[in-house]
Amino acid sequence: MRTPSHCGALLLILTLLTTGTGHAADKPKKQGAFGTGKAVGAYLTRDQLRACMTQRDRATQVDADLKQEQAALADLKAQIASSGDALKLQLDVVDRASADAVAAYNEQAQARDKEIDAYQARVTAFNARVEARQAEREAYAKNCDNRRYFEEDEIAIKKGK
Repeated sequence: MRTPSHCGALLLILTLLTTGTGHAADKPKKQGAFGTGKAVGAYLTRDQLRACMTQRDRATQVDADLKQEQAALADLKAQIASSGDALKLQLDVVDRASADAVAAYNEQAQARDKEIDAYQARVTAFNARVEARQAEREAYAKNCDNRRYFEEDEIAIKKGK
């Protein structure tokens, strides 16, 4: 004959057998990856993930700045070309007998030459920034691209932990 304590123990054993031992630790962690390829390699640590996220955000801002600078340089180049065309037209009509007219033309030509020098300096600086950005892009690709991480780490970083 079964006593109530035997029935309770039997019920407890049956419950454990049917439900399993599903703890939260047994659930696979959600994962994410940088890049578009297949994620490979070891998982990024939280510090590595933080560094990759910072690099990615900085790269986005630098790319936007470079596009703005490139557009500004294109505008400046167009202005310099336009002023060069105007100077060519002006050269044909300059009164070469008048010293004042020749001096005025020469001043305009020298001002244009200074604009060209300033443009060239900006282009050189821009090209250096582009090369630095390319080096950053390569470092990001090496350290972060197609690397796996746990989404819980990403969420914690975004929350400031």
